[in-house]
Amino acid sequence: MDHSPLSLLGYDLRYQQQAEVINEKNYEISHRTGNRGDYPVMIVSVKDELDKKPEGSTRYRMSPHALLQEYLNVTEHTYGLVTNGKLIRLLRDNGRITRLTYLEFNLEKIFEEDLYADFALLYRLLHVSRMPETQTAAKESIIDKYYEQAIEAGTRIRGSLSKAVEEAIKVFANGLLRHPDNTALREALQHQQLTELEFYQAQLRLIYRLLFVMTIEERRLVYPENLDAEQIRLSEIYYTYYSLQQLRNLSGKKQFVTPLHHNLYIQLWHNFRLFESGKYAQKLGMEALGSGVFDPGNLGLLDGCKMYNRDLLDALYLLSYFTDEDSGQHIRVNYGALNVEEFGSVYEGLLEYKAAVTEIDGQWQFTFVLSDERSKSGSHYTPEELVQPLIKHSLEYLIADKLKEKDPVAALLSLKVCDVACGSGHILLSAARRIALEVARKQFNEEQPSPAHQRWAIRQVITHCIYGVDKNPLAVELCKVAMWLEAHNPEEPLNFLDHHIKCGDAIVGLAHRSELESGIANEAFKTLQGDTKEIASSFAKRNKEERKKTASTAAGQQLTTEQQLSNTVQEAMVEYKTFSQLPETTPEEIERKAKAYKKFIDGKGFTFLKAMADTQVAQFFIPKTEANKDYLMTDADFRLILSGYKGWQDRKVAKATAVALEQRFFHWFIEFPEVFSEGGFDCDLGNPPFLGGQKLSGSLGDPYLEYIKYQFAPIGAVDLVTYFFRRIYTIIKQCGFQSLISTNTIAQGKAREDGLDIIVQQGGTINHAVKSMKWPGIAAVDVALITITKQAWKGNFILSGKEVQTITPYLDDAESLGNPFVLKQNENKSFQGSIVLGKGFVLEPYEAEAIIKKDQKIRKFCFLTLMVMI
Repeated sequence: MDHSPLSLLGYDLRYQQQAEVINEKNYEISHRTGNRGDYPVMIVSVKDELDKKPEGSTRYRMSPHALLQEYLNVTEHTYGLVTNGKLIRLLRDNGRITRLTYLEFNLEKIFEEDLYADFALLYRLLHVSRMPETQTAAKESIIDKYYEQAIEAGTRIRGSLSKAVEEAIKVFANGLLRHPDNTALREALQHQQLTELEFYQAQLRLIYRLLFVMTIEERRLVYPENLDAEQIRLSEIYYTYYSLQQLRNLSGKKQFVTPLHHNLYIQLWHNFRLFESGKYAQKLGMEALGSGVFDPGNLGLLDGCKMYNRDLLDALYLLSYFTDEDSGQHIRVNYGALNVEEFGSVYEGLLEYKAAVTEIDGQWQFTFVLSDERSKSGSHYTPEELVQPLIKHSLEYLIADKLKEKDPVAALLSLKVCDVACGSGHILLSAARRIALEVARKQFNEEQPSPAHQRWAIRQVITHCIYGVDKNPLAVELCKVAMWLEAHNPEEPLNFLDHHIKCGDAIVGLAHRSELESGIANEAFKTLQGDTKEIASSFAKRNKEERKKTASTAAGQQLTTEQQLSNTVQEAMVEYKTFSQLPETTPEEIERKAKAYKKFIDGKGFTFLKAMADTQVAQFFIPKTEANKDYLMTDADFRLILSGYKGWQDRKVAKATAVALEQRFFHWFIEFPEVFSEGGFDCDLGNPPFLGGQKLSGSLGDPYLEYIKYQFAPIGAVDLVTYFFRRIYTIIKQCGFQSLISTNTIAQGKAREDGLDIIVQQGGTINHAVKSMKWPGIAAVDVALITITKQAWKGNFILSGKEVQTITPYLDDAESLGNPFVLKQNENKSFQGSIVLGKGFVLEPYEAEAIIKKDQKIRKFCFLTLMVMI
């Protein structure tokens, strides 16, 4: 083979006649650099693809790229080159093998099209002088300095992406509001036919579309590989005239565009039409996506509006370029190289705000105002270095077991993995990639599958294995977008995810069907602030009497109730199986599946079960007042309805349904029937929200706190994350795992007693933990990593990276002597101190001083406030 391109770059290559054997594996690395560190260079035939194992080859056990990557991962070498004469790639040692990472140059295109600038860049980056002089000198090499700079720049891009999205939303929204032809939009907002939230959600969907298209364009996934001549011609038309790439290029050259025309916004919608409808897509040799974020009509009134070119290009520029802090240069964002989970920074940033639309003197303005959503939800984006240990000590064990089964692919795809506070889906994506890697390996008999095979596998995993819930609808939509992007294959529609990624409050609702039979709890009628004491007491008394009477005559009614519920569940499962077996290979099939799912959730089985579960929980949340007394339901009526002796479509159930919608109750056995028919989830991974116990009622309300205290009794007002630990343990199956991030207080005091202690008493085993570590991001919090399995664990116990004999709820390996107890003789000798909740009654310094002047006695009450102010 002619090695002249590498010779031009200064390489003196030495041919390797024999494969190197490491850990009983052969590494057919063809060449070494005799003049620079002896590092590996893999040269294959021009007929071979870098990402595919050569057909019929007995020499190579995997693709050339994968073989070199694995070699780098198991040796001291940091860098290597792989080429087939048309493409040349620089690879770096990388432990994360679920995704291919590399720097690539297309030699064929560079030389055929005389791309001098690209060649100059290739020469400056890949010249032998840039490479490590020895195996151990990588950190001193020029190329590694480039690598570190790229990592730093990538971090800055991620940090800027959230702000860029926020600013782009404002530009889009205000551009639409100010265009004189968008009268219908302004009138809809004025007359509340379109709310501020709905307008904001439409902007977000617009942004999600843009992010999606920009990513697949830069990954070259709009069209499939190996195009024929006609397909190549059509793809060139797309990229030249219809692509977002072309609009993004214009955003950097705004001086060449007429600013007050709106033709570019029309062009943007032409792009969207290609992904919405097969009618248009097929004319350019594409396949429409036609569902999900590209469901026609999901942008509402934005479809049909107009926007000035200047506004559109300003928004696209914000999404396409960022300013380097050191050089001041404007650098284009490479969405093809941006990890999909990094869109999580967008979600975290959006939690800071809520939208507001105002009209002042006929001028409409869209702005963001600070929101307390993040503080109320305790949400933070989870860094990758915290995710991998969760997977290692839970999901890896399940994967290993599934690989031993007769049909490992089917076994792997039977896994059910959930995140109960999924946010933008970062943790779920990591889990999906890990399972998909093994699915692709077995399906295609490749140790390192090609990108196409990995995408096929991850689509299968997301379709069959991945489940997510979040209380924030913005997170749910972004999570779906992240899943669609990761699983996207050209010529395939966006797979249906509404039944797997759902909006709801994971800890407010029922876990299992059997909980319905508990009836209406007496605790639901506890008098809380805002309740009318007489009404609450009256209903509490009635409910107690009814439950007492029910307990004495329970046997017959219990049998009837169980039969009624069993029939209802079976009916719902028949409807669900009919829906779940529908194919998803075309937009039309996705549409049919969406309609079938709606039919399922509107069906008698689902509707009845959800209405009864909502009614049971809603009694905690309906204020006990004169206005609401006719909407409250006690135990006797509930049980009559549940057993079929009384109709359920009345105003009390309707009220409960309305409250459930507002509070986003989530009943696990109803929402994921196929999972709970098998006993629950195999694995739950996540970073549940943190919110101090003293802040719960202030942030979420007294009814919320009283309900979760009842639901997870015995428990007190502890950190919100403790309730999530308890909930998750109830929804994993026997021998399942929960691997979670928590505040380190989970192992202390009441949080431990009401959380980990109870889980261990119920048969759970802590098999992995990191007791305390600093959060890697901006959140000022110390966290713990904890893995619990619902079984008597026979494997290794790993505590803070070391193998131990056991792990206690204190997150140590000491032999437990029991929990501390109160010393009676010390009673009334110590005092916890005041717990300050909320802002209280706050005075400005000048106000306090004015009051004190009138009465000096008041000074002692204002002293601390004045000290704080000063």
